[in-house]
Amino acid sequence: MIKKIRPVLTLLAVLTVAVFVAVTVGEQDWSLLAALAEPRALALVGAGLVANAAGLLLGMLSWRALIVGAGAPVGMWAVARIFFVGFMTKFVPGRVWALLANIQMGKASGIPPARTATVYLVNIAVGTLTGLTTGLVAAPAVLGEHGAWMGLAAIPVVACVIRPDLTHRVATAAARVLRRPGPLTRTSDRAVRLAIVLQTLSWLVSGHHLWFLALAAGAPPLRSYVICVGSFGLAVVAGHLMVLVPDGLGVREAILLAALTTVLPLPVAGTIVLTSRLVCTVSEVGLAAAVLGVAQLRVRAGKGGAQSPGVVSASPSSLSEVSLASGEPRESSEDSPGESRSRMPARAPEREKGVGATP
Repeated sequence: MIKKIRPVLTLLAVLTVAVFVAVTVGEQDWSLLAALAEPRALALVGAGLVANAAGLLLGMLSWRALIVGAGAPVGMWAVARIFFVGFMTKFVPGRVWALLANIQMGKASGIPPARTATVYLVNIAVGTLTGLTTGLVAAPAVLGEHGAWMGLAAIPVVACVIRPDLTHRVATAAARVLRRPGPLTRTSDRAVRLAIVLQTLSWLVSGHHLWFLALAAGAPPLRSYVICVGSFGLAVVAGHLMVLVPDGLGVREAILLAALTTVLPLPVAGTIVLTSRLVCTVSEVGLAAAVLGVAQLRVRAGKGGAQSPGVVSASPSSLSEVSLASGEPRESSEDSPGESRSRMPARAPEREKGVGATP
């Protein structure tokens, strides 16, 4: 049933985004772009690029904590390659591409598909819960006293910090809703706690880019700080939940526009929202290209008989693990008779009775 109506839902989503963009663009105060070209404003835009890139790096560290906690102690550059290749697939509609990219890149680093798929699901759970929680920071400023009820959204994150195993249950529930296999392995409790902290910092640091842009447009510093830093994570997560459009296009902008209109006029807020999308795209693509380029150079430099930096050799038992999400068959652990005999240690010659016998 879902497969039959998916094209219709995709068309409706695209039309909705197109209408939103058309209305937003038509009501913008484009004279603000000239103001953003001034030295002070350019400095703030540059700070926004750095802030968003720093937040993305924290997100990578959060993902690394999970993959290492799942029993795959890969190095930093191997992690960077896997993370950023999967990250760049967000510009393509659908969420399965990131999983497939992570699995293929993980294989090259000796990570079994089952562990990569588990980290993928747990990372979605961590990112979603922490992103929604950061929205609590902006709720009182945007909704006033009526936003106090959003404090209840922090309960799941607090519960996952106390009981990290709940994160796997959330990932399993999400997999059932998406009709996908659940986690096949387990991530350590310490890794989940560390990932939650790092991902929360990632949302908050990335949100600073929106604050810098708002300052360039003349927003009040203190009030806009809480709104911008808090609302960004909430907007990105809401966009990711809309799987029919690439990178939550339109959904994220609608939430940010609603938040920024509390501190800026609607035309100015719309311009800042569109500028935010541009700043994020430039910083994400630029950082990904730089990190992947350096990582590739380091991997090439590590060739020549030695194992590449960050690459872990997989044991026979780990290679037999299967990711149902990747659809690959389980490798047989049985060896051919010749192989098993070749690895069998040679038996020591029997000693003659009474000669050199040990008790």
